[in-house]
Amino acid sequence: MKRPRVVLAIESAINGGSLSLLLDGVEASHWIGSASVSKAEELLVNIDVMLTRTGVSKNEISMVAVSAGPGSFTGIRIGIATALGLKNGLGIEMSSVSALTAMAAAVDVQGTLVVAVPTGRNAICVQEFNNDGDLLPVSEPQTMTEEAFADDLRSGTDVNFVLHGSLCTSPGSSISIINAGVNIAQSIGIYCADRQATVTEPLFISKSF
Repeated sequence: MKRPRVVLAIESAINGGSLSLLLDGVEASHWIGSASVSKAEELLVNIDVMLTRTGVSKNEISMVAVSAGPGSFTGIRIGIATALGLKNGLGIEMSSVSALTAMAAAVDVQGTLVVAVPTGRNAICVQEFNNDGDLLPVSEPQTMTEEAFADDLRSGTDVNFVLHGSLCTSPGSSISIINAGVNIAQSIGIYCADRQATVTEPLFISKSF
C-alpha cells in the first residue's frame, strides 16, 4: 500500500500562528495558537501532538512548509528556524511562501483579490493580486492602519477581499469578503505541496505609517 505524502506546515507570525498536517493534500490535524507570538517550544510540542494524534511518525514527513511572512518579525524567525531544524534533522524538503500568496491561491475566485492579515500594533498588511487563471501579484505587500483598512473595506467595489479570520466584518452586502479563517498554515501547506520546493526570502515588512 502506497504511503501518503506528508506535509507539515508552519505559520507562526500571525495572531499566535497555526500548524497543519496534510496527508496527500488533505488536512489530517491542525493546531491554532492563542498567544500573540508563537514560541519555538510550543510549536515543537504541538507538532508532536499532531503526529501522535494521527499516527504519523516524524520520519514519514516528506516536506516542511513554512510561512515567509508577513507578521511578527520574531514569529517569522521562529517559524523559519523551526522548519530549518526539521529539514536538517529529518533530511527532508523545505519550502516557504508568503502567507498572502498562499491565501490568494487557496481562493477559487477570479478577478482582483485584496489579501490582508493583521501584523499587530494597529497594522494590517495588504497585497493585491489578479487571478485570471494565473495568480499574479499586482502590488508589493504594504502596511496600513486598521482604520484606513476599514475605510478601504467600506469603499471596495469590484474587489474580492480575502481576509484573515480576525479581520472579517460585515461592512455591507455589496462588499465581497472571503474569510480565509485563522488556520493559515493549511493554505501554506497546500500551496507548497503542489509545487516544487522553493525557499522565499523572509517578508520582514515594517510599518509604512
